[in-house]
Amino acid sequence: MHPNRMNLSNKPLGSLKAMIVISDWISFLDTGLEEKWLYKNQEIQSINKSSVLFVPVDFSRLIKDDISHILLYGAGVYWTEFSVFKQTITTDHRFLTGLVIPEEKWLDNHFNTEPFDLSPSNNFIVGEYLKEFPFNALKKQDDLVGQTHRAFSRGIILAQLVFPFKEPLMMLRKATETYENFDSPSAPMRVLISEFGEIRNEISLESEISNYYDTLPGINKIQFDLLKDFPEKWSNKVYLNGLRREIANLAKDFAFIGAPLILN
Repeated sequence: MHPNRMNLSNKPLGSLKAMIVISDWISFLDTGLEEKWLYKNQEIQSINKSSVLFVPVDFSRLIKDDISHILLYGAGVYWTEFSVFKQTITTDHRFLTGLVIPEEKWLDNHFNTEPFDLSPSNNFIVGEYLKEFPFNALKKQDDLVGQTHRAFSRGIILAQLVFPFKEPLMMLRKATETYENFDSPSAPMRVLISEFGEIRNEISLESEISNYYDTLPGINKIQFDLLKDFPEKWSNKVYLNGLRREIANLAKDFAFIGAPLILN
């Protein structure tokens, strides 16, 4: 047995509920983004893909200027494919532990007006930009109806997740295999913020990470402002350590339960 497989949750899916994908981050934002992007001080020609893959363990609501926002925390990746020179494709990424989206935008992209929820279900959401893939739909089934549903679900997963997002999916799997990286002082919280007060399209960090501040196509800004912008409890080290531990456990479940379900 792989040493990192020890101490997995005794639940069949561990802490896994769903994988959330924002297929085109720039189009999803739809809010005054920069027209010119730089990468290592060079202006890029085009952004071909800007995607977010995120596996939440839980969420909380944040109120800013009387607007409700959803803070998902878990393990994820922002991934972008772009061209610096014509006919030259470059990719880059940043791993995430949080994702903030205005609740109204989230609900609009779910095509309903129900309160935000993360309860396990078999419901797929495949919208224009926002997609949600429940892990429940991939559990092994004993009866014929269940097996048929699982086969249908695997078809959706392959067409909508694995084929178009295989590279960032594999990156996230590899990162979560060393899940200790999500539960240590050298692995601070890294939150991608869609909108939050005056913040627009930014990655905000709990503390500095070497080379994390390099410009990244599709993201307006990367800076160390998380504890200033977020609620007071986020300055409590005990609270943040608890979040990191939850995220580390989720990362372990994704690496050794969720990713094999999706990819095998």
